Amino acid sequence: MKRRKSVMLAPMALALGLTAVLPACSSDNKVSTSASPAATAASAAAPVSPKATLEPYDVSLLYQAKPMKDDALVQEELNKYLKEKINTTVSLQPIASADYKKKTELMMNTGEKMDLVFTASWLDFSANVTKGAFLDLDTLLDKFAPETKKMLHPLYLEAPRYKGKLYAIPTDKEITQGKAWTFRKDIIDKYQIPIDKINKVEDLEPYFEKIKKDNPDIINNYVAGGTANGSSFMMYESKSNYRPIGPTPAKMPTFFLDYKSTDMKVKTVLDQDIVDLNKADAETYRKYYEKGYTNADAATVTTNIGEIRKQGKIWVQSTVWKPGSDIELKIADNGAYDWVSRVIEEPIVTTDLATGSMLSISRTSKNPERAMMVLNYLHTDPYVINLLVNGIEGKHYKKVGPNRIEPIKDSGYDSQVFWVLGNQFLNYMKPGQPDDLYDSWKKFNNDAKRFPLIGFVFDDTNVKNEIAQLTTIVNEYKVIATGAVPNPSKLIDERNTKLKAAGLEKVSGELQKQIDAWWKENKK
Repeated sequence: MKRRKSVMLAPMALALGLTAVLPACSSDNKVSTSASPAATAASAAAPVSPKATLEPYDVSLLYQAKPMKDDALVQEELNKYLKEKINTTVSLQPIASADYKKKTELMMNTGEKMDLVFTASWLDFSANVTKGAFLDLDTLLDKFAPETKKMLHPLYLEAPRYKGKLYAIPTDKEITQGKAWTFRKDIIDKYQIPIDKINKVEDLEPYFEKIKKDNPDIINNYVAGGTANGSSFMMYESKSNYRPIGPTPAKMPTFFLDYKSTDMKVKTVLDQDIVDLNKADAETYRKYYEKGYTNADAATVTTNIGEIRKQGKIWVQSTVWKPGSDIELKIADNGAYDWVSRVIEEPIVTTDLATGSMLSISRTSKNPERAMMVLNYLHTDPYVINLLVNGIEGKHYKKVGPNRIEPIKDSGYDSQVFWVLGNQFLNYMKPGQPDDLYDSWKKFNNDAKRFPLIGFVFDDTNVKNEIAQLTTIVNEYKVIATGAVPNPSKLIDERNTKLKAAGLEKVSGELQKQIDAWWKENKK
């Protein structure tokens, strides 16, 4: 497939950072959704084969989510429905985010039986594909989920490919997200913070000082496990045109392209202009740690920022934004606070975003056909996907309109999988979400620009050993991002010397070679 040659943009975290999420585009460098919400909601999965012709089979569904008290009840209701439709049961296997990658990769490596597996660019999807963990889905999709294929925009199914073959089905949702600062509204109002003038983390410093003095329990810059959940990934991008491409050892963006350039030239953390940015950011974070703006346990704590936020201890964080994000944050916090965002980066579509939330079928599945049938229900049947997203009507939520619900507090089921599974356009609306939310997403998607290398996937076959060594070194120096260690600039020099010795330039050369070949084949 040829792509238009035009200047487009690419998102993502940067050299101290994070990652993010999501899918699809159109031919004129604008993104479009696959189907209108009304048309999507009206469709429902039809059994591919009569129930009588199908042998019983249990499909395991592994996905990233906090296990809930009533998971078994939801599973029971789901199985009543699917057993009647396609003689199938489903074993729900939610795994907490902190454990998900380690547990699923152990299962892959030991050959444990799995069927549907949540995967993403930030969960090493490409690496798992190259080692044969997932099945090629093209034929299965055509035969057992044609409704899903019809509803998804073609670019949803272009990004998760390797050597032309499809290895995952993306969640149907907003295509891209813009980077933003998100603020607690009561704090903004109290201190009269002009959020329209907040573009980079340094702009927040005067308010850090005031809020620390008045509210000692609030954490201005929350950092967990050596990664700044609060703001570091924003610092770098607000000061440069560089965006990550290729491998990210230990989640550290290491190789970059200038998103406003068309020469497709790879740069690395060893290039002096990136070194300068990296050091400036690290010194800023050291200053914040010394002044007490960052939590003292930044180097070791692993608690997700969402849990800290629910305790009322967060007033600002960096986020990825889409229409409705502020409402979603309020819902996630059980309605405790109102949030408002300042978007600082226009929405851009990249391969990483287009592969940010997907389901694959494991090579160890005993019945891939049935797994694809279940996936089809997740994308086309409102009852199935809302059961998983919202639970059981009357027990976990109250229906207050044809497509609107009110969750029941402390009901035993709050799965938070609305972005993880199936078709989000079929999800019931919750309090505060506007009726035109999905229309807003459609406009947001249509206005987004696409990165010229969308669909490019790096093959690390020739540099696996080097990437493994780079990962070890990055992990050794991850603490730099917290500000918890003195002399961060000196440590960056020390880290970079080791990265060079470990073969970073060899990886960069391999990445450049593959980009050049891909660009020659795919540009017009």
